[in-house]
Amino acid sequence: MNYSKLKFLAVILLSITIYSCSNNDDISDPITLGSNVTVTNTFQSTAFTQGAELAIEDLFHQPAGALAATSSISESVEFPSYLLNLYDIDIDKNSITFELVAKADDATYGDLFRVMEADTYDRYYFTFENAQDINGFTSSNSSVNLRIDSDTVLVVEIGEGYDFKPGQSFTITLN
Repeated sequence: MNYSKLKFLAVILLSITIYSCSNNDDISDPITLGSNVTVTNTFQSTAFTQGAELAIEDLFHQPAGALAATSSISESVEFPSYLLNLYDIDIDKNSITFELVAKADDATYGDLFRVMEADTYDRYYFTFENAQDINGFTSSNSSVNLRIDSDTVLVVEIGEGYDFKPGQSFTITLN
């Protein structure tokens, strides 16, 4: 191979390296740290709500919006003991994690622990103050789905087959 071919090859490799490194700067995290987010909850079940999706406040006989919570996305748990001590919800730049923290004998939830039935949905609406860059997801639990309603609204939907019991946790990894 002569010198001019080696020189040409070196220039091409250098160009590819510079281009690929510069494109890494354009990759953003799905969720922006410091963003404010509000979480609300609904429940829908043929057995409990006759198939209607109801705000959780309706089921607990609370004023509208009384159980909503707002937090800023940070390195700590954004919603500790959310929904009357049911879940710790942690959001970071790449994931949303739920941990069921209520105890087996909890006065509010103790009688509700079970494997969730068909046509039952426990939905958590996350409304961000500004657009996020979420293009897809994976869930660590096959009974949990993420619905991307818009670039500011995500809906975590827990459904049929979810083992609703103390200690249960799942993570939705965002991309």
